[in-house]
Amino acid sequence: MLRISLLCILGFVGVCLVGCGGGGSGTAAVSGRITYKGKPLAKANVSFTPAEGATRAAAAITDDSGYYTLGTFSIKDGAIPGKYRVSIIARGPDRPPKPGETGSGMPGEMMPGDPAIPTKYFAPDSSGLTFEVKRGSNPANFDLKD
Repeated sequence: MLRISLLCILGFVGVCLVGCGGGGSGTAAVSGRITYKGKPLAKANVSFTPAEGATRAAAAITDDSGYYTLGTFSIKDGAIPGKYRVSIIARGPDRPPKPGETGSGMPGEMMPGDPAIPTKYFAPDSSGLTFEVKRGSNPANFDLKD
């Protein structure tokens, strides 16, 4: 009985994912490495925002060596072909609030760490980074500088 219930739940989840456009249909593989001044950028949020052609954003988080693989409908399923503006957000470790800094006031609250790269890279409009995803495999490496 438990086995049948589990199969029904898994089947339902699969139908929901297909109905939501998941499964990576229409996406192309995009992966690469992010470095800052030649050094790997770990735990950075990488976002590809459609500029033209593509209809949906793609995102990833870099590993400790700066490598990432984009996902659109699910983790690591790639990006829809088209032109993108790229943003990268990297911060140091979370920290306690500084004196006079306001937060929620919750005990033990932590604030986002200080920027690890210039903040111009945090937004697609100011980063100056672009990339065109084409069918097939797309290596997308970025070496950030000041």
